[in-house]
Amino acid sequence: MNASSNKIAPYTISHVFDAPRSLVYEIHCKPDHLSKWMGGEGFEVIHNALDHRVGGAYHYGMRGPGGMEMWGKQSFLELVPERKIVLLQSFSDKDGGITRHPMSPTWPEQMHATTTFEDAGEGKTKMTISMVPHNSDDEGVAAFDGARAGMEQGFGGMFKKMDAYLASLLK
Repeated sequence: MNASSNKIAPYTISHVFDAPRSLVYEIHCKPDHLSKWMGGEGFEVIHNALDHRVGGAYHYGMRGPGGMEMWGKQSFLELVPERKIVLLQSFSDKDGGITRHPMSPTWPEQMHATTTFEDAGEGKTKMTISMVPHNSDDEGVAAFDGARAGMEQGFGGMFKKMDAYLASLLK
């Protein structure tokens, strides 16, 4: 099953940032920027290796509350500067190998994610993230579908960090 054949609605979330589209896109393209906002509240980036090109990847590690470490990998499928990023998102180990979700063994191994960037008025940008399981079995699709409220909370925390970081850049 691939991303387009999943019989499940994608998880989609949008947020409007008080920053121009060029800057909101840029903070997705450089490791120094990503380390300032990646992850939800209470998480810090501990590893940050980025090859920002189609066919490249972003391998990162985060440390959360209580010292828990989580590793992830994004493999870039499409990059349209200031408009769109399409990637496969997965959990990983420290070496970049794809792994299962550390707290949800039935979670899909990969998610197909599309992030779009749109002008939303003077100096504002609407960013929309849409995700669906990629090559997942029914158990993975069910785990994804049951996690929508948690994703809402996780992305909400990340957006707060992005808002604060973008404001610091615009001072």
